[in-house]
Amino acid sequence: MGFIKRLIGHELVSGSFYLFLGSIFANILAFLLNLFLARNLSYIDYGIFASLLSVITLAYIPAGSINTIIVKFATKYYSQNEMDKVSSFYFLSGKFIFILALFLFFLFLTLAFPLNIFLHLNNVWYGIIVALVISIYYLNSLNVAFLQSLLKFSFISFINTFGGVIKLVVGIVLVYAGFNAFSGLWAIFFMTVGSFLVAFIPLRTIIAQKNVKKINIPTKEIMSYSIPAFFTILFLTSFTAMDVILVKHFFSSHDAGFYAGLSLMGKVIFYFTFPIPMVMFPLLIKRHTLGLAYKKLFYLALLLVFLPGMLITGFYYLFPQITINLFLGGRDYLMLSKYLGVFGLYLTIFSLVNVCVNFFLSFNETKISYFVIIAAVLQIVLISIFHADFYQVIYVSLATVSLLLITLLTYYFKKFNL
Repeated sequence: MGFIKRLIGHELVSGSFYLFLGSIFANILAFLLNLFLARNLSYIDYGIFASLLSVITLAYIPAGSINTIIVKFATKYYSQNEMDKVSSFYFLSGKFIFILALFLFFLFLTLAFPLNIFLHLNNVWYGIIVALVISIYYLNSLNVAFLQSLLKFSFISFINTFGGVIKLVVGIVLVYAGFNAFSGLWAIFFMTVGSFLVAFIPLRTIIAQKNVKKINIPTKEIMSYSIPAFFTILFLTSFTAMDVILVKHFFSSHDAGFYAGLSLMGKVIFYFTFPIPMVMFPLLIKRHTLGLAYKKLFYLALLLVFLPGMLITGFYYLFPQITINLFLGGRDYLMLSKYLGVFGLYLTIFSLVNVCVNFFLSFNETKISYFVIIAAVLQIVLISIFHADFYQVIYVSLATVSLLLITLLTYYFKKFNL
């Protein structure tokens, strides 16, 4: 009983629990929408939405690396109770992200036509809406990063749920209004706008901070960290996005819709476990700043990701048809039954890699960027060569991410002399 109480009271578990609740509600709402889209859109329209969602996911990657940088330095200031520096850093970061969001908006406007050609789309408005979604996401990422730095996990949980409700309602309404594949894109846009506005509530004390001191930004330190961190997160995220994009490119639109459904079910594992590394990252920085022990925190995070990941994967192996009926409503999607278990294993290993990457980045171990980049490029190259069927695509992804996990764990034990 004592161990259970300590485990429940652990800051990683309690913080993850709040995020888990929010992500569970948000993911339930997201999967309800995806289920609704998969059942009410044609296979082709759902494949279009899924491929554009993967493009958006890749475009989000710089935000992930920027967030990592913001969380790292804001958490450091917050741990030292330097709230004036937290406030000053918020406004400096906000100016940078606003300019970046404008740049990305115009960049994706210019890419709208080439994107149509590559993904075999027939409407340039897809690219325009993608540009809107990406730009507002970057603005929202600033607030989320500072909430994470301030360890406001319960409010992040609320934001996830609130945004999920907006996304579901807007998506369903637009499908019935006849917007087809556009429905999901607009749903994401309005979800992000709503989340952005609500996030200001707990941040108002930072924004209204008086006597804000001008801080000297450690530019050299930030650049030496941010560049490799950016590429690390870029190529890490590409693992679960490039397979969908390449399948959309190499396979028929009909088959791409099937693979999108498979990816949707597999990502349940990642969405179920991602609160763990999200909470672990600022806690590791805080412990490192204060000179506290951290290794058990890392091991606990790996365990908390591994156990549910394997349980879900086992369920996928044993009951694939039940899973497909639950998420995609059966129909022709039942042909995915034979792929579901191995895809679940792939996402479980990827989720463990995500924990390892967050651990290393929290300690400025940016050399791991080489490992992540090589593995991600290898996945892209091998899928481009071997794509005769879904099995080849999945096994390539499984092999490359497994190799990456082994490499990262080997580096960990060597680096930390364990």
